[in-house]
Amino acid sequence: MILVTGATGNVGRELLRQLAQAGQPVRALTRGDGQAGFPPGVQAVPGDLNDPASLRPALQGVTGVFLLPGYPDMPGILAEARQAGVTRMVQLSGSSVGTGDMDNAVTRYMTETEEAVRASGLAWITRRLGHVPPSGRSGASGLRCLAARARPCPTACPSFR
Repeated sequence: MILVTGATGNVGRELLRQLAQAGQPVRALTRGDGQAGFPPGVQAVPGDLNDPASLRPALQGVTGVFLLPGYPDMPGILAEARQAGVTRMVQLSGSSVGTGDMDNAVTRYMTETEEAVRASGLAWITRRLGHVPPSGRSGASGLRCLAARARPCPTACPSFR
């Protein structure tokens, strides 16, 4: 089972579509109720990334998470995931991390999130996107590796399999 955060956004919605189409069991984390127009086969689950403890029910039985960056307690989110038995993490980030400009708020929160993911002890991959067009397709195609257990991702840490 894969949990997708940011499920109503451009990249998250496209990732849900691709995972559901591939027959992968998938959950969409939402702050509200209902399916929010998710594809058939997608299970909507409530939770709030601002409150790591609220993620416990959503993380039950999950082995992989697609994670949005920039929440205040990223180590807490990652600890909840690890405690629930998650083994793989795909973290959405941005190309500005490469600049190292920590005076830029977006660069700073993405960098801090990447550092927390690396320190989490989970197998991880970071997808640094530049521009995500409205369809979200440019980034989501590179995230399909989360669903492909037998196919290693070329930019992942060695244990991401």
